[in-house]
Amino acid sequence: MRRFLSLTLALGLLAGPALSNPWDLIQQIGYKETEANGRWRVEKTIPPELRAMAPDFRITGYYVPVQAQARVTQFLLVPDPADCPFCGESGYGPTLEVTARRAMPDMPEGTRITLKGRLAIDDSDTTYRAVMLENAVLVD
Repeated sequence: MRRFLSLTLALGLLAGPALSNPWDLIQQIGYKETEANGRWRVEKTIPPELRAMAPDFRITGYYVPVQAQARVTQFLLVPDPADCPFCGESGYGPTLEVTARRAMPDMPEGTRITLKGRLAIDDSDTTYRAVMLENAVLVD
């Protein structure tokens, strides 16, 4: 029994911490609206783990173009095709605004892709936008 526990503990330490799903962390961003002296603002609470991942951010999602052209550098990424904000009856789920380093190859809306880049964090109190993927490159 002692040998089993030692082996289990050793394997657990070698495995390291479990990596969080980037979409789960994005959904954990908290927002609080306030108004004082006629000035509206929004306070954002960004999970520390999301901030730590920001310099070398990697995420998989579904491609949603926002421009009607073949090769674009700005588009949206959603965790599920049903979360597309422009697709009929769907609800509005988490959406990540993306700026690519190079124009993306022509691909149909809803294509599953993996990107890596720098997650820019917008701490401004004048917008709900909290994160944006910049300098993104297509990994898969």
